[in-house]
Amino acid sequence: MARVKATVAVVRCADYGDGLGAAVERAFALAAWEGDFSGKRVLLKPNLLTDRKPEQAVTTHPEVVRHVIRWFRRRGAEVSVGDSPASTANLKNVWRLSGVGAVCAEEQVPLISFEQAGVRPFEQDGFSFSVAQPVLDADIVVNLPKVKSHSLTMLTAAVKNIYGVLPGYSKTMNHRLHPKLAAFGRLIAAIWNVIPPSVTLADGIIGMEGQGPANGRPVPLGFLAVSEDPFALDRMLCGMLRIDARRVPYLVDGLGEGYTRVGDEVSVGAFETPSGAHILNILPQGLVDVFGRLVWVRPAFSEAVCVGCGKCAAACPAHAITLSTQTHKPVLKRNACISCSCCHEVCPADAIRMTQSRILRWVKAFKGVE
Repeated sequence: MARVKATVAVVRCADYGDGLGAAVERAFALAAWEGDFSGKRVLLKPNLLTDRKPEQAVTTHPEVVRHVIRWFRRRGAEVSVGDSPASTANLKNVWRLSGVGAVCAEEQVPLISFEQAGVRPFEQDGFSFSVAQPVLDADIVVNLPKVKSHSLTMLTAAVKNIYGVLPGYSKTMNHRLHPKLAAFGRLIAAIWNVIPPSVTLADGIIGMEGQGPANGRPVPLGFLAVSEDPFALDRMLCGMLRIDARRVPYLVDGLGEGYTRVGDEVSVGAFETPSGAHILNILPQGLVDVFGRLVWVRPAFSEAVCVGCGKCAAACPAHAITLSTQTHKPVLKRNACISCSCCHEVCPADAIRMTQSRILRWVKAFKGVE
């Protein structure tokens, strides 16, 4: 994608009710994203991480999807919706519980499972990955992320949402191949370089803070944000949420800097981020490599809360988690853990916390990092 000075439009929107349609219209207009899309194939890519209800703020709200469908249809576009949830998720449950399945049925637009639609392989910027074919067939990709904290990347919103165009277990495989945060951030940037022309509308009406992206707390943020540059949008979010962009691994090499913000001033109160692997960004990579046994971030499991579903073990790209034959609860092979937070991301019972070594906690305190 082109790296040009971008505009980021921010519009106040307090809820998903009657004012949402007007807020979507205004946000696109402020971002100068207008025109005749007659005959254009437009693919909407929401965040449908796993099978949760809209009020849990894990997935893009279905009413946002509905109003964006209508916005493009009024301008003549051929609209479809697609995503690839976490590999352990039940696809039918994701469509049903997220509410997106019902919206697509009511609006009579195709809902596409990327796992079932074929892929095209790429060699890009030193990375190998495959992208779902419907994404590449689109004339325009409309990125519809949910604004959330993330235990691996600190923030998940515009940029990170594109990771879902890698179908199924290929997401897990790439976590295993690129366990270091800097490399993982460059991988996500590389994926954006093969995506068709796009625009992002971020659902920040109700976001998630704390143990995101799936087990945090819903938090009212009260806005929509639109930009053609997902990196610029996420840099704006870092400023709004008081997140140090240097700790977000995909905001590398100045991507998204120098944007122009237009629209409403929105004030967000305290926003809690999780204690995850992104903390390792405060140390030089060479130090982490040398003292890896002393400087780590690992999952800790609450047996009292765990429901024994085994999703954490199935999602672990490093095969560092097994299930006890006696209790059917997870057991961690500590030396095999790559701190990817995949287990934390898919746990349906909020039974996993990412914990830090004593030395890393000491370094955080010395540097004054939250």
